[in-house]
Amino acid sequence: MASGSYPRVDLPALLAELGARDVMSLLVEGGAALHGSLFEAGLVDKVIAFVAPVVIGGDGVPGPVGGSGAERMADALRLRDVTYTELDGDVMVVGYPVRE
Repeated sequence: MASGSYPRVDLPALLAELGARDVMSLLVEGGAALHGSLFEAGLVDKVIAFVAPVVIGGDGVPGPVGGSGAERMADALRLRDVTYTELDGDVMVVGYPVRE
């Protein structure tokens, strides 16, 4: 295995096992690769994202969701029933992925 690479987990199997153990809710506070894998597998039921009024930026800085992403805005995953709450200067955005 190359340095810096990690074995991949079968996410659908993991969630099925957790469900079999009566775990019905899971908070995933991971990195871009894990978030991207969950979105690409259609395993995200709810999104809770925090936006802070800070600009970090920079070339090569990873975003919160990795994976292949959408080539066009029209192909981007949309959220429904979105709410916004201000918490200590940050904004919490909650929504549910639109599945077609």
